[in-house]
Amino acid sequence: MLKTDGRRAFSLLKEIAFERLGGTVEEKRAANILADVLRGLDLEPEISEFDIWAYEPTRATLEVLEPYQKEYPVEVYGLTGSTLPDGLEADFFYAEDADEVSLSEAKGKVVLLNQGVALKRYRRMAEAEIAGFVAWGGLIYRREDIPRWAIRPEYFKHGKIPGAIIFADEAAELVQEEASKVRLTVLQDEREVASQNVICEIRGCEKPEEVVVITAHYDSVPYSSGANDNGAGSVIIMELARHFTKNPPRRTLRFIWCGAEELGLRGSFAYVQEHEEDLGECKFVLNVDVAGAILGKNRTIVTGPDALKHYVEVMSRSMGVAMAIKQDVYSSDSVPFAEKDIPSLNLIRMGAPIHNRHDRVEYLSPNRLEELGDFALRFLNDIDQAKVFLFEREIPEGVKKKLAKYLKRMRGEDEDREQDE
Repeated sequence: MLKTDGRRAFSLLKEIAFERLGGTVEEKRAANILADVLRGLDLEPEISEFDIWAYEPTRATLEVLEPYQKEYPVEVYGLTGSTLPDGLEADFFYAEDADEVSLSEAKGKVVLLNQGVALKRYRRMAEAEIAGFVAWGGLIYRREDIPRWAIRPEYFKHGKIPGAIIFADEAAELVQEEASKVRLTVLQDEREVASQNVICEIRGCEKPEEVVVITAHYDSVPYSSGANDNGAGSVIIMELARHFTKNPPRRTLRFIWCGAEELGLRGSFAYVQEHEEDLGECKFVLNVDVAGAILGKNRTIVTGPDALKHYVEVMSRSMGVAMAIKQDVYSSDSVPFAEKDIPSLNLIRMGAPIHNRHDRVEYLSPNRLEELGDFALRFLNDIDQAKVFLFEREIPEGVKKKLAKYLKRMRGEDEDREQDE
């Protein structure tokens, strides 16, 4: 019977619903929980480690020296380097989005910026030779958590610019009171640490040379239990693995719980790089990222041929599961495979909060996990049982262009220097 168990999935979800930042002991703890479940199914999981950059904040302060004196609470902007221990004194001004005009006289100064720092913006700041920066985050009318942001390794080629993060309302005070000179202190320990993918394979009994990859990331963002994004996807694909242990597949099914997705798809990129010689046997990727919301809607992003899109449309109608379907690129673990011309289907249920402390299990339900899980299982079973693979291993040119644009932005290779990310 093609059925997942939403209550069982929800029970596992509650076990891994804690902050699981890439490269931390909590992420590894979640990996071990998933691996233990797989062992309980008589499967043999592999925990495959890869290196990522991480940071440990030591100190961050922002003191206004002129025209008034005040110290503001700030957070380290991760991986941006450090000032000297006694800080950096410099002129200060509000550069908004760090556009060319705002940065024209920024050399040697500390600048205040809107929200996080995109790669092109960081490059512009490096070219302007600013001394440091403070980015504001959150909402001016509601103080919650001060964001915990970090730059990615793609930024490193532009050098280190010590940065901090401040609440939006206090950033507004800096501008309103016309702060003109500050002392910025940023101290952090930067190092490489290990994250890990959890990999498990169920070998096909008739067509083992045809491999279908099933992915979901299991890490979270700061402050978040990551129930919706993406503990839910992780437990759904566990249900798929459970089904095929009892119902041996015709084709080989390779399950990958990806680590450090929230840091730039690090786990899936690491997997593709390590297994590049084996990718020729991979026919397709099924990725589940964000699921289980009580209120919301189902979405499918098809990074693949028209035939795949049409098949999902027919399934949606035949199963009575409402599904918004689009051919596009989804910023998730299917991307590294798509770069290698491997098509993918991304299953999503949007509605509950993500990327904040409100991403909690109480906004999700076993029934919604089961609904998307059953859809994923029916789809995966159809692919596995087909006499001939249901669609070609190809990605339409229009989608390839979108993918190329996405990857250029991610890697800082986009030459359009006027348009920010």
